[in-house]
Amino acid sequence: MTEKQPAKYIRISDRKQKTERQQNTTDKLYIDIISGKTKFADRPAAQQLMQDIEAGLISQVSTHEVSRFGRSLKDVIDTVTYMQDKGVNIHIANINMHSIIDGKPNPIFNMIVSILANISVQELETLRERQAEGIRLAMLNPDKKYKGRVAGSKITPEERCANNQPIVKLLKSNAKGKTSLSMRQIAAITNKNLSTVQRVSNDFKAMGGGQFFYNPVADMFAPPSEPAVKR
Repeated sequence: MTEKQPAKYIRISDRKQKTERQQNTTDKLYIDIISGKTKFADRPAAQQLMQDIEAGLISQVSTHEVSRFGRSLKDVIDTVTYMQDKGVNIHIANINMHSIIDGKPNPIFNMIVSILANISVQELETLRERQAEGIRLAMLNPDKKYKGRVAGSKITPEERCANNQPIVKLLKSNAKGKTSLSMRQIAAITNKNLSTVQRVSNDFKAMGGGQFFYNPVADMFAPPSEPAVKR
């Protein structure tokens, strides 16, 4: 019987991108050079990986970050669920999180993956919106330049929390005892600087752990019925 081995899945958009930092000498490599919008199951290397999983050859799949599996929440969840159903341990390298710990499912893995995938989708959509808006404004005002924040002005704790709602979401989860994530883990999950997470955490605590202006339009996790202001 062939012994199972760990695998590493790498996806890059073009050949100019480097993959050396994502590689090691022990895992079997599966590398796709393809757009992230292509479904995982339609990628050549991913298809080979799935064939090897079906053949019982793979014990673990490691990838640098969740977005390598897909650019849509559904694609990421479908891919993760498929691997879990096959008994494959999934390792997300940038936050060093495993789906299986000591032979048992990690109870917070799926929640964290869902948050990461949502953040990735939101960041991509925001980037596209900003690019489109920037082009539109540049065409309307070719001589106008952005001068940045007014000198001497400061962002308020309420504004900081409202502008960093993915971080606040995880801080609330910690406060309720659902998770016990460190500041560094939250920074990795939300793709923010550690200093930003610490500042948001300090403001969050100073305001009593959640009393801030809430914008449901900016919050990807907000249910449709949630009110615009929490008091």
